[in-house]
Amino acid sequence: MQHKKSWLPALVVVLLLLGGGWYWFAHSGSHAKTNTNAAVTTEKQFYQDITKKYPQLKPALDHDAKPDTYVIPGLLRTQTLRSSSNQLGVSKTMDPQGLTVTPQYVVISAYSHDKKYRSVLYFIDKHTGKFVKQIVMPTNSHAGGLAYDTVSKRIWVTTETASQTASLSAYDPSTWQQADFAKTHNASQFDHVISLRGVKRASFITYHNNSLDVGFFDQSAQGKFLAFPMTQSGLPDTNTARKVELRGANQVGKYTTSKRLQGATFYEGKLLFSQSFGRNSSNILAFDNDGQRSWIDFDKDDTLKTVKLPPYLEQITADGSDLYVLFESGAAKYRKANLVFHADRVVKFDLDRLLQ
Repeated sequence: MQHKKSWLPALVVVLLLLGGGWYWFAHSGSHAKTNTNAAVTTEKQFYQDITKKYPQLKPALDHDAKPDTYVIPGLLRTQTLRSSSNQLGVSKTMDPQGLTVTPQYVVISAYSHDKKYRSVLYFIDKHTGKFVKQIVMPTNSHAGGLAYDTVSKRIWVTTETASQTASLSAYDPSTWQQADFAKTHNASQFDHVISLRGVKRASFITYHNNSLDVGFFDQSAQGKFLAFPMTQSGLPDTNTARKVELRGANQVGKYTTSKRLQGATFYEGKLLFSQSFGRNSSNILAFDNDGQRSWIDFDKDDTLKTVKLPPYLEQITADGSDLYVLFESGAAKYRKANLVFHADRVVKFDLDRLLQ
């Protein structure tokens, strides 16, 4: 009997070690970290599916410079902070919304669809396609738009104020280049927050010709497209914004319709919009507009080209002659939906071929 009791302390120690190891694995193990693998399909299958269902995209998808696609990280799980407690947690409902590119990175914004977790920025190596890091933002905002200022090197995000009006938030290059949530487990505070008085919601944003161009919509009025010139300090001058009206019965800015603009970008005197129709195929609309015209009419002959793309198209951004395109159909909310195509990757198109 005495011999059996001598094993008890050792057994307790073993159980404690096993328990501690399980706790470490559960909370710090790889399964709790942000996933970097594709949520839906392999690269080969993705290419076969998109070129079969959208054959007109094939010439524009083939590049001499790889990669052609970038896996969207975090769709299965994203380690972030809880909105309520600021404690570590894992969101399984991250929804990608915004997209921009820098000389080194493809950057994607995403928000937790259940609003229980902080929104994030994913950084992907532009030249290799590999996930590099993520930043957790100090908000659970929708973060529907991203823009990279090529002059100040700031990254701008569309956000909302506490009173639920639109704002633009930015990270200085010294902040976003050094921040890495995996190392600190802290949210990265914005360096600048600019309130857009009188604007209910900024739906998308792009940088062009030393200005931030912001699209916003109202439930009872036509959409607007505002161009905020940048000051010498690299901040948008909200007092001298130039307005571009989005006209026409088919204009896509109203919340009450399913025809919504999700993003905009400029390329060689053209203005391109991404347009989403819910479960139906999306469009890219190309207009002859160098950013100086005061209105766009969706009902007239202003549209130079309409390119059909898979459903749930989000932001687009031009970089040189490449167009980077983001979809949200790989998010948990849509993965089981009966869609013609699920896209769990950013796709890079050759713009000249796409607009032929």
